[in-house]
Amino acid sequence: MSIAIYTPAQHRRDNSLLHALNLPETLPDAHQRIAVGFSSGVLKRTASLSTFDEGWLCRMAGIDRTTYNRKVKDPQQTFSPDQSGRIYMLIRVLSAASKLFRDDRQRLVQWLETPAKALGG
Repeated sequence: MSIAIYTPAQHRRDNSLLHALNLPETLPDAHQRIAVGFSSGVLKRTASLSTFDEGWLCRMAGIDRTTYNRKVKDPQQTFSPDQSGRIYMLIRVLSAASKLFRDDRQRLVQWLETPAKALGG
């Protein structure tokens, strides 16, 4: 009698924005990076990879543009853990929404900027 050995399927990494930015895909894995704080380069790279304007990304993440500009001028400064968490979640949402809307940027932006009635918006 032979015994079959279970081999779980390999988790396939896709070409998501998280993968392109070398960010962990799960919150527990991302926690340490968020706690240390992201550099301004994360938003710059997100803007270049996603073709979204840096100002729009800052607005969506709830980060003041002057705060962002200050971080860009001094690469040693990092975003706070709170700001880094919002940036991380924005990147996750952009990555998932991009898949959902099949890279249709116009539909993605419309969806993100439309208030959710169910949430009181």
